[in-house]
Amino acid sequence: MQIKDMTDQQLQELIRDTVNETLDNYFGDPDEGKDVKQAFMETLLEIQGKRKEGRQTISAEEVYKKYGIGNDELSS
Repeated sequence: MQIKDMTDQQLQELIRDTVNETLDNYFGDPDEGKDVKQAFMETLLEIQGKRKEGRQTISAEEVYKKYGIGNDELSS
């Protein structure tokens, strides 16, 4: 299929995929091949499960307040 024959949506998807692939090739994954501690993996899976269930998560604002982080500190 040539670009001139693509729909707008197909062209956007092609561009998006090309950009994602290029960024992946350029930056790569610095953690690729490294082991993840079992406890950390379980925590991540638990969070993922809660999100899939639609359970409410903590907002970034609440995290900032809990740990005394100001929004301006994150941009520096």
